[in-house]
Amino acid sequence: MNSLSQSTADLLKNDLLVDTSPIMVAAVNAESELFDLQAGLVKADRITSAAKDAGAILVVFPELWLPGFINGSPVGKRGMPPKPFKNYLDNSLEEGAPEWHALLKIAKDHQVYLSIGIAEKNMKEKHLYMTQLLIGPNGTVLDKRSKINPSGDERNYFSDVPMNGNLRVVNTPLGRIGQLSCGEHFRAHMTFNMMAQAENIHIAAWPYNIVEGEGVWWEKYHMNMINSAYYAENSGAWTILAAVGRSAIFNADGEIVVEADNCDSDFAIAEIDRSAFNSISRKNSYYTYNIISLIKENYPQQVDSDAAVEELNQPDVTKVE
Repeated sequence: MNSLSQSTADLLKNDLLVDTSPIMVAAVNAESELFDLQAGLVKADRITSAAKDAGAILVVFPELWLPGFINGSPVGKRGMPPKPFKNYLDNSLEEGAPEWHALLKIAKDHQVYLSIGIAEKNMKEKHLYMTQLLIGPNGTVLDKRSKINPSGDERNYFSDVPMNGNLRVVNTPLGRIGQLSCGEHFRAHMTFNMMAQAENIHIAAWPYNIVEGEGVWWEKYHMNMINSAYYAENSGAWTILAAVGRSAIFNADGEIVVEADNCDSDFAIAEIDRSAFNSISRKNSYYTYNIISLIKENYPQQVDSDAAVEELNQPDVTKVE
């Protein structure tokens, strides 16, 4: 397999990465303050402060941690929305609102990189998104991306977003960082795109990670752990699994470095070895974009059309009861 072209390889270089010494990262497992945004911000600040005191420079929170995960599935033991649904909207975040700036301030106050899953509302469009923010220690948003296709009953509340702009890896002084949520780790077209961008650190935000037989597949320990380990081994990226219940950190070989449940602490914390982060060699890599051309060339009968089609499910959340 051909390596990346030089011009593409140059795009993967990270001029911000001037220090490859080890860093400490924390993966949050604490429960949300369900449907109470103000209390959630206070708790996020407290946990971030504790993680920073423990040495963490990157703190990662679960999917939809603010103001709490919902999917509305009648078979799940968790994830039912409040009634009326307006209570959830009222406690969701809107870009530019005071609560939005309060969240950015948490990262700035504690001088950490902060990744957190939020319910992001856009009341002008009447849509709600499953968003991940990566905030820098100066309080600026380094990456804002949303779940491209919410899963199952999530689709009753949360809108799809275009693929363009929502599958990207960003350069930071910590390394090249990418983010995906929950079921996106099952989707080859999403994981492939992230892996092809040569992540150093991958943030895997899940809603719940339940060890003791409780719940349905998206809450189960073995599903989340297997998928996160698979992602780490295939991408070669350190992978941070944040989930309510139990969090974990995997090295670039897919091995568990640390895991912790929320009976013992609010987060798992571990040291990341960044000594290989400056290497962007893609020779013989399974995850380079030229593989798409090879598939099309060698299996043309499998390509349905040259025209891309993207239909978005976008419910009007003001009509949800």
